[in-house]
Amino acid sequence: MFKSRLRNQKLTRELCAHRNRFYKLAYSWTGDAMLADDLVQDAMQKAFVSFSSLKDDTKLNAWTCRIMLNCYRDWLRRQKETQDIDDYDFADEADPGQHLSAQDTSRMVRQCIARMSEKHRNVITLVDLMEFSYEEVSHALDIPIGTVMSRLCRARIKLKQLVEKQNTDLTIHPSRTLRSVK
Repeated sequence: MFKSRLRNQKLTRELCAHRNRFYKLAYSWTGDAMLADDLVQDAMQKAFVSFSSLKDDTKLNAWTCRIMLNCYRDWLRRQKETQDIDDYDFADEADPGQHLSAQDTSRMVRQCIARMSEKHRNVITLVDLMEFSYEEVSHALDIPIGTVMSRLCRARIKLKQLVEKQNTDLTIHPSRTLRSVK
């Protein structure tokens, strides 16, 4: 009992130390700060009460990511068809000829990642954003390492295509915005 309490305390400290990483991952999946925070809280709460089911302490991060992914999937199942405000263009004062700022680039990449299939989005965010090893991703998503590598390759190709298309759309249709009429 004493050993399990010490183990739980150690795992709790380690889990809390990685909370920001989990938040970044959840935000990359959802694009919504509040939802990402809720997912992290749900996943951490479930992890805290389920430490006894973790077989290998070295896989805590991958195990927690799997819990968070399941929380996200549960949330998606509960959602109804909605319209995302990010799908609409609003009037923008920026000169279309100017380069995108780092913030605009990040937003564009997040939007492109959001358009990807869930399996590709999960792999690319875990490897490229969270810097998980292929083995950790394999464990977190419960898929073979070869599948992780092939999905990551396809996801990167798809992301490149989406970003290039987004850039092309911006240069072809720079005036595609809403304007107010008096």
